[in-house]
Amino acid sequence: MDQYMDLFYSEAKEQLDILTRDLLAIESGSSSQEMIHEMFRAAHTLKGSSAMVGFPAVTEMTHKVEDLLGKVREGKHILSAKDIDLVFQALDYIQNCLFHPEAVDSAKTEELARKLADIQDQPAPANGPADDSVAKRTAQLAELRSRGTYKGKATEILVTFRPECAMRSVRFFLILNNLKEFGEVIGSVPAWSEMEANENAYEEASILLDWRQGSRNDLERALNVADVRCIEIRSGDDGNEAFSAVGAAEPPTALPAATEVTVAKAAAGYRGTEAVKTPAADLASQGDSSHRPTEYIKIEANRLDLLMNLIGEMLISQARFSRIQENYLERHGQTPLAVEMAEETHQLARITTQLQDGLMKARLVPIGGVFSRFPRIVRDLARKQGKKVNLMMEGQDTELDKTVVDLIGDPIMHLIRNSVDHGIELPEARRQAGKPEEGTIRLKATHEGSRIVVEIGDDGRGIDESKVLAKGRALGLIPEGQTPSRQEILDLIFAPGFSTAEKVTDISGRGVGMDVVKRAISSLHGIIDIQSEPGQGTAFQLQLPITLAIIQGLIVRVERESLIIPLDNVLESFQLQNKEVQSVGGREVFSVRGRIVPLYRLQDLLQIPLDPEKGRRKYRSVVMVGLAERRMGLEVDSLIGKKEIVIKPIKAPWLNLEHFAGATILGDGRVSLILNIGAIFRRGAGERLQN
Repeated sequence: MDQYMDLFYSEAKEQLDILTRDLLAIESGSSSQEMIHEMFRAAHTLKGSSAMVGFPAVTEMTHKVEDLLGKVREGKHILSAKDIDLVFQALDYIQNCLFHPEAVDSAKTEELARKLADIQDQPAPANGPADDSVAKRTAQLAELRSRGTYKGKATEILVTFRPECAMRSVRFFLILNNLKEFGEVIGSVPAWSEMEANENAYEEASILLDWRQGSRNDLERALNVADVRCIEIRSGDDGNEAFSAVGAAEPPTALPAATEVTVAKAAAGYRGTEAVKTPAADLASQGDSSHRPTEYIKIEANRLDLLMNLIGEMLISQARFSRIQENYLERHGQTPLAVEMAEETHQLARITTQLQDGLMKARLVPIGGVFSRFPRIVRDLARKQGKKVNLMMEGQDTELDKTVVDLIGDPIMHLIRNSVDHGIELPEARRQAGKPEEGTIRLKATHEGSRIVVEIGDDGRGIDESKVLAKGRALGLIPEGQTPSRQEILDLIFAPGFSTAEKVTDISGRGVGMDVVKRAISSLHGIIDIQSEPGQGTAFQLQLPITLAIIQGLIVRVERESLIIPLDNVLESFQLQNKEVQSVGGREVFSVRGRIVPLYRLQDLLQIPLDPEKGRRKYRSVVMVGLAERRMGLEVDSLIGKKEIVIKPIKAPWLNLEHFAGATILGDGRVSLILNIGAIFRRGAGERLQN
């Protein structure tokens, strides 16, 4: 079974993510019947796959969760707050069994399983109007089923509207009217008149149809109404039922790129019989080819890495070939062979670029996979501290390289935990400050050029700069008598061991969280910016490269050497006059929008010999680079230009090459070294301490 384990772990994580996401939605009051079905299917799938690969503990616990969700789906149980906590405990147990077996407490296993079994024996008490409405709807639907007489095939249709859908009663009326072509509409919950009176109160509706004529393909087309998120058809004939959920299309004027088709693999429906699996391809073939679902395959990341390396070699060869073509043109002019070489060189460059873009897109994954675990973290932390926190997420579809996705989860998690613990105040304190009791944390991802920007902000108390400065002086990070800028004070929180917490807890106080963030972002050649206003909140902005395999680089000249600075670390470039450069403590600095930035000659940092014939220039070429929260100006002789480069590792441990992240081959065949900006910052800091 070893060959299937990687696939099992990947799919198990997906199922756990679905269960966690939907359970959080139910707790927040935004549940739907389709959500319950989705959770049931996820638990059913995880139970079966874990039994197949030999995880009996996971199988048993998942079976308990599935049984409970089955009761909820049938309307025999309503999840209370206590029940939701218990299911979360079960999901934690399952996750530990799969990914952290050393953390499993066997003594608590039987107790947890017993509690899950106990709550199924009695209906949960109603907690409010939402629970009452669910119970009422279940009763109305049961009454409809009991009085239905069928001349054709008993069919139940679940309609789920999009959250932004306007005039839901009109959409519902169109569906009911279209269904008359296929038989008799026995009734609906809610009735159309109820929805017309208060349409915003209903996110979904159920219809009972006596289906007498027409094909399934025709029925699906009749249900294809704008602003309907999902239509689930449950049909029964002689006790055999087949269920499928078909994503509704956009308005007829818009052709969707793909139609989402969910295959129901678990038991569903009002007769309690087992669902028949309907392949997505079969459903798609019944409709127009424009509704064909997007097909996906899974592939090992190592294979993509190999292809990326080969394309990197191809880029280098293409650059060399372009250089050869240029040399030939310079020597022989516009001969027929030169023209043919130019055409083929252009074609090769175009194909190489397309190959690179295609593979880069294949390596891109949505950042939503990382974001999905944070609502649970915020929920647990807020409950533990007695706070009310709402996590708002945007840009989950923003894509970046899988390598980067795997590495940014921890720093974002630390920043969110920091916002809950240090940023958001207790409800009483927020009331006294004139704020709503519930604090808000915003997590947003966007693309900006070749970078992805992740913003984590809260509307909490903000950073107390005087407290941070006092702690910085106490730790010796700020010498007495020196007055740092506001930005330098905020940057102190990234210092190792720095914490303003008055007591150490299991969440904060040890001074390692923000240091972890800094090191992780530095390893990705990223940048951190902080903005904070007392009493209004704090915002962190992470700027990260989309990929680490093939990067954009700025080629600079220092004496006779061509060096490359990763463009993700380049913030700005300047032509400074000598009068714009000041001296502070024996070190050259310059000012950028009120921020003091140290200036270093790259030639001195790398100990490149000075060319005695080089004259003194009136202007100084400076490249300002950033790493995490730090900034530095690097003086170079000239800027040559931007180039897409393939990073090649330097395997020479006997050489001291810590200042270089690797090398690349330029079009003329020369090797150019790529600067390690992290090491350059450390070298600059070392010189400052030495001076």
